[in-house]
Amino acid sequence: MNQSDDPLGADGALARHIEGFVARPAQQVMAVAVAEALDARGELLVEAGTGTGKTYAYLVPALRGEGRVIISTGTKALQDQLFKRDLPRVAQALGLTPHAALLKGRANYLCLHRMQLALDDGRGGAHETHQLALIRQWAAATRSGDRAEMAAVPEDAPVWPRVTSTTENCLGGTCPQFEECWLVKARRAAQEAQIVVVNHHLLLADLALKQDGFGEILPGAAAFVMDEAHQLPELAGQFFTESLSHRQLSDLAQDTLAECSGVSGALAALSPVVDVLQQALREARLALEPLPERGVLDALDDPPTLARALQALAAALHEFSVALESQAPRAKGLAAVYERTQRASELLARLRALESPGDSVRWYERHARGFALHATPLDVAKPLRALRARMPAAWIYTSATLTVAGRFDHLIQRLGLQAPRTLLLQSPFDYARQALCYL
Repeated sequence: MNQSDDPLGADGALARHIEGFVARPAQQVMAVAVAEALDARGELLVEAGTGTGKTYAYLVPALRGEGRVIISTGTKALQDQLFKRDLPRVAQALGLTPHAALLKGRANYLCLHRMQLALDDGRGGAHETHQLALIRQWAAATRSGDRAEMAAVPEDAPVWPRVTSTTENCLGGTCPQFEECWLVKARRAAQEAQIVVVNHHLLLADLALKQDGFGEILPGAAAFVMDEAHQLPELAGQFFTESLSHRQLSDLAQDTLAECSGVSGALAALSPVVDVLQQALREARLALEPLPERGVLDALDDPPTLARALQALAAALHEFSVALESQAPRAKGLAAVYERTQRASELLARLRALESPGDSVRWYERHARGFALHATPLDVAKPLRALRARMPAAWIYTSATLTVAGRFDHLIQRLGLQAPRTLLLQSPFDYARQALCYL
């Protein structure tokens, strides 16, 4: 192939259409390797040193190839940069108009149903009420429902959890706002796209079968490109972890009260068990107070106070579930919180088990306003290998830092890969002559 035929060559399409573009041999080598992996639906690991231009090296073959490609980045900021800057720039240089979609996790999208619940229940002080009014005004004008548009309300504002959904409190297809749901619209757009840009948190949450709805897109993918892939083993451990937190159960109690609106007698029937659950949560938090901020549950020296508090919490959840069962048929929202209560009870029973299974560790963490209980797998290779087996596709992993002492063995083992092709490309920068180190 001569330089004019290669889009990444000195006389290629990118050099002609992107100001300042310089052909880089390592970038061209990587692009060829990615194209071959896409064609063969193989596994490829590429360590491309800083300055190689790895983003363009995988975008060019992804845009020119067949089938849907899912590109996952390390952060939402990189996700936005790739979708809004790099992808359009490369596509334009190649003379292509691909159907591309940006997809974020559900917490990034306004939930119209929960916004209405928040407006109806009247909780929150004057400042939160003002923020809620701003969100309501924005909701009437937005075209995406992506809360990143709403700069007037800080990202960490307490009002956001009240107007966004989780896998636990989403009503799914039974929601009265389902057809207008921004998350549903974003996912439908992704289902029709050739290129779907996500981030590792979203991708792993769904690959871990946490029922985030992304699974309906994954089976049709011909390839997955994982940028900043060195982050994957640690993130996979987080997303294969089972967790139950003070906040989850507190939100469950508050959501139950909110769903009682308009259901005659429901508030009177459920308020007492909500109070019992909230008291049990407070007592469990107090029982953790003498302990370190984090610790392995199995390593504790028979903490009877904590054991009794968790037993009381389990009993409160059971009482809560029994009361909800009688009210669940009366409203879709109450049916949803009843199902959440059942799942929480089952999870708490597993987390309270006397001994951890050999392939995981049970641990806790406490903070100023609550606590969380976790069961984390000791090895994520097996579940990662199983999910790849269910989806025959190309799996391409790239980053500037994948190797240890120049070898990929450590990452291959942690990801559970089977004899992947590997490619180690050095940075074009002459660090010895062009860099200074200040100590």
